[in-house]
Amino acid sequence: MTHPKPSNDWFFRGIVALVCCVAFWLLLTPFVPAVARSTMGRFHLSSSSFAWFALQQPIPAMYNFSNQYEVQDVPADFLSPILDQSERRYINHFPMRVLTFANTRYLLTEPGTDRWVTLWTTYRGQTMETRVHLKPLGDGKFEMIREALP
Repeated sequence: MTHPKPSNDWFFRGIVALVCCVAFWLLLTPFVPAVARSTMGRFHLSSSSFAWFALQQPIPAMYNFSNQYEVQDVPADFLSPILDQSERRYINHFPMRVLTFANTRYLLTEPGTDRWVTLWTTYRGQTMETRVHLKPLGDGKFEMIREALP
């Protein structure tokens, strides 16, 4: 009795290799600050390149960092404690999605006025902060301007 020769299933091997790479990346995150920083950059849409951003997409993003955002009607350096009515809010993952996805974007831009949004991601002593100015262009359109931080 002869047994059929097993086929080389390269697609399955590729999936297993991808799962191993993702698991390795996740295991490195708490121990290698550069890995954590790279993931934070992905959350803030500030990866070094689109290719690097795209390569990280299979890596799960939920519940692994502390992500917060704050929305203001005036620039951050213009605020006085009396006028400041903003508060930081937590968001599960991808803090930049408050500007790019779903009803939050609509709620931010619906009044048709300038908005300044500050985003923070914190993990094991590292913090990444991004400030974005939403500038109205008229006709319901806005320009997103990433501001330089001091």
